[in-house]
Formats: sequence, C-alpha cells, structure tokens
Amino acid sequence: MIRLVTFSICLLLSACVTESGINEPPEGAAAEVVQRQLDLGIGYLRNGDYQRAKEKLNRALQVDPKNAAVHAAFGLLFQLEGEDSLAEKYFSSAIRFDPESAQARNSYGAFLFSKKRYQEAVEQLLKAAENRFYPNRPTVFENLGVAYTQVGDKENAEYAFSRAVQLNPEQSRSLLELAVIRYDQSNYVEARALYSRHTKGSPKSPKTLLLCIRLARVFKDANEEASCAEALEGIFPASLEYREYKESL
Repeated sequence: MIRLVTFSICLLLSACVTESGINEPPEGAAAEVVQRQLDLGIGYLRNGDYQRAKEKLNRALQVDPKNAAVHAAFGLLFQLEGEDSLAEKYFSSAIRFDPESAQARNSYGAFLFSKKRYQEAVEQLLKAAENRFYPNRPTVFENLGVAYTQVGDKENAEYAFSRAVQLNPEQSRSLLELAVIRYDQSNYVEARALYSRHTKGSPKSPKTLLLCIRLARVFKDANEEASCAEALEGIFPASLEYREYKESL
C-alpha cells in the first residue's frame, strides 16, 4: 500500500540544491530566512495551497537542507497529498536530523497511526513524550493513549490519558476516554465528574451521548437519560453507539 514515488523525491532533492554564485547568508540571517519560509509554507499548507507550500518549504531547505522542522512539514504535506512513501521519508529525515524533536516524532507517530501501524506509532509517541518542554505534550500523551487502546494495552492507555489530563485539565478527548475507563471500572462518581468536565468544552458526539445514557441509568436520572437518548437518535442515528443503545433497551 505504501507507494514509491522516486520521481517526486528526485525533483525535491534537486530543488534543494543551493544556486551557485550566491553568497551564503550569515548564520543568524539564514535562521531567520528558514523560519520565515517555514511559517509561510505552513500557512499555505493550512489553506490547502500545497504548491505554494512546497515552494516556500523548498526555499527553506535551500538555506538549511538539514532543518528537521522543514522536513517534518514536508512529511505532513505529502501525507495530505496521499504520497505515503514520500511522507514517511521526510518524517524519517526529520528525526534523523533532530532525534530530540518531539514535534517531528509526534507528527510521524500520527502518520503511522493513520496507517494502522499502531505499535510503531507507540514507539514514536513515547519518545516525543519524553520532551518535558514540548508545548503540545498533552496531545502527545492523548495520541499515545489512543494508540495503546488500538494495541489492546488498557493499562498504559489509562496512564497516557491520565498524564494528558494532568498536563492539561481541559484535554477534551482524554477526559472522555478516562470517563469511559472509569465507568468500565464501576467508578461511576469519577466517571461522571470526568464526563461533566468533558462536556463543558466539547460538542456532542456519539460516544459522549452513550456514556451520558449509561451514567444517567446508574444515577437514576430519567430526564437526563431521555435527553441524551433523544440527541443520540436525532443527531447520530447511523452510529454504532446508537445501535448499541437500541440493543440495550
């Protein structure tokens, strides 16, 4: 399933060759150029303008061919374009040039997860989580928890979601996942508290509404159960959660 796109790789490598006859900018100026081009590239990437994003990222690599952040951005770009082989090559390059980059490892881990290579994703996310100064560390733990869930490691999944919430008390998905875990453990009081925290900042989802119904039954709140059941049926009638709810009646 992973496609080899050697032709595109050659084009990108050739675009990264610095033009002859041009003096190299001073180190400080070079860093500013790279950051500016990277920021522009990411901006175009967010707007879906992949061609302009490539132009800016290529410009950054012309100045600094071993910049891990630029390689990681290219990895994401090619992932969005469906060029899996190229994406993986750029993610791998980003980690090779900066093994301590939590951003690169988190992005690569997310890519591996999307390809259902869950154990490999866990390995990358574990390394990303080691960086105590990475601002998106709560999200890394959340991603790690989801990956652990996929490989059936419930204990480590619980730990990862707990760490995500500890680092960011408003980490939405982790709050919901922990609430479900606590419900399954028959710890209904804590499950309800986590569920309540989750719903304050997150839209309704099938998983949220099904948990709402289950908790309402435990605490004998018929009105809450009816309200969440009505929302589940009205908004998500085709969901697995609605089917599960119907089977529980």
